[in-house]
Amino acid sequence: MPRAWKAMLSNVHKNFRAYQYLMLLLKSVLVVLSSFLVIIVFGNVVGRYGFNYSLAWAEEASRFLFIWTVFIGAVLTNEKYEHMHLDILVQWFPGKTGRLMQLAAHVVMLLVLGILIRGGVIATMDSLSWESPALEIPYGWVYSIVPFCCAVMFYQVLVGMFQTLRELRYGRRSDN
Repeated sequence: MPRAWKAMLSNVHKNFRAYQYLMLLLKSVLVVLSSFLVIIVFGNVVGRYGFNYSLAWAEEASRFLFIWTVFIGAVLTNEKYEHMHLDILVQWFPGKTGRLMQLAAHVVMLLVLGILIRGGVIATMDSLSWESPALEIPYGWVYSIVPFCCAVMFYQVLVGMFQTLRELRYGRRSDN
């Protein structure tokens, strides 16, 4: 996606104060979770190889933290439209055709995210009574990040789709 589109999409999100606070919260949570992840993994490696002692819960905690950092990172990456994507068709077909290709990509993303939200809710609800062996926390808490983050990304893609529809209708952008 061209830089001008990224700037327009970020301006749409900036108008919603609750969205700004959510992104700030997610950035802060990501920093904290990533820090804990590094500390736990590093500590376990030092313990295992330096003292021949391993923390039983470290592997499980690092796996759960990694799951959360991946999904929160996906939301923050999607906010700036920096996910890896195939935009060659948009570049090959400038103007209205390129915007139609972008609109089709938004529709596909909404469908995939809808499936992930549904599956995430089902997995979360089904695993609330299933506890992890070492940490003894319900797996549902771990899996709850999936529908939450996918719902936020659904919102982000929906805003992008409406922005693309606005550009199609009013043609405010020139392709360079």
